[in-house]
Amino acid sequence: MSCNRGMLCMLVALFIASVEVASPGNATAQSGYGLDYTQRSKVGAGNQQSYRSIRRARNDAEDMYSHSRDLKNIDPAEAKEKSEELGQNLSKAQKALATARKEAGNDAEALSALKSIEKHLAAAAEQHKMLHEECCKDAVEGSVCMKHCSQILAELDKAQAEQAALIRSMEMKAKTGGTSKKTPQRQ
Repeated sequence: MSCNRGMLCMLVALFIASVEVASPGNATAQSGYGLDYTQRSKVGAGNQQSYRSIRRARNDAEDMYSHSRDLKNIDPAEAKEKSEELGQNLSKAQKALATARKEAGNDAEALSALKSIEKHLAAAAEQHKMLHEECCKDAVEGSVCMKHCSQILAELDKAQAEQAALIRSMEMKAKTGGTSKKTPQRQ
């Protein structure tokens, strides 16, 4: 009898858990930042794509950094391949930012944030250029790759944080119908 009671309790718990996961509130939260389709479209596909590309580039740079840290010399073919992938994701992020700029229209806050993000991506791209030059050599030094990857990561961290803040700001504007109420600053 106690076995059946335990089994019944487990089934009830599983049922409750499945109802919570399938509830409409959770579906919208998981499928698009808690916004409906028209509100998400106001945030802009360019911002979303740029954020994803920055994240991928950051992951590539982190992988290269870790790989470089562990080895004094890196296989040139592998280094070049990883560097090219990093460069492609940086390029995708920059192109998506151009789309995001168009989507921002005349929104001064968004345009200012995008300008700052573009500067960080440009700095990361400049470091990537030097990294790629190293990766195209016959003997690739891990310490040089580490240095460039570290600087790329610093710029991408800043760009990613600003992009996430911009997306949140645009989500709040979309949720409130385009108005952005500033909260009073504490002194």
